[in-house]
Amino acid sequence: MADGLQEAFREALARFAAGVTVVSARHGGEERGMTATAFMSLSLEPPLVALGIHEKAKLWPVLEAARAFSVSLLREGQEAVSQHFAGRPQEGVALEEGRVPGALAVLRCRLEAVYPGGDHRLVVGRVERVELGEMGPPLMYFARGYRRVVWPS
Repeated sequence: MADGLQEAFREALARFAAGVTVVSARHGGEERGMTATAFMSLSLEPPLVALGIHEKAKLWPVLEAARAFSVSLLREGQEAVSQHFAGRPQEGVALEEGRVPGALAVLRCRLEAVYPGGDHRLVVGRVERVELGEMGPPLMYFARGYRRVVWPS
């Protein structure tokens, strides 16, 4: 992509607000997680979600071998968790049973399909189980930073 178009593309996408998730997988004693904002619901029947994973992400070989993954939907206040799984290690952050403790919700998925997408893979997961946490404001990312949602009191 031409440099001008690439910069404009990045700037345009920085103007799109997104919830923050941690995608995790476990296989053969290895557990990996990564922060992802490229996540969406895809279908209600059957229940499917989709996410983008860079082809060189450390999570990818573990997820591919496991054929299963979890998506933890982060809540406001979990910025350190997001940073940790984005490659900036934080003290005291860890997955518990393949999920982020205190997340708004966790979706347990079976790998349904994978499609090429430039330097990423579009991963489709079939949701097999949902774990709901306590309701509260989500962790949002907008304009290259974490933002707050006005939450009713």
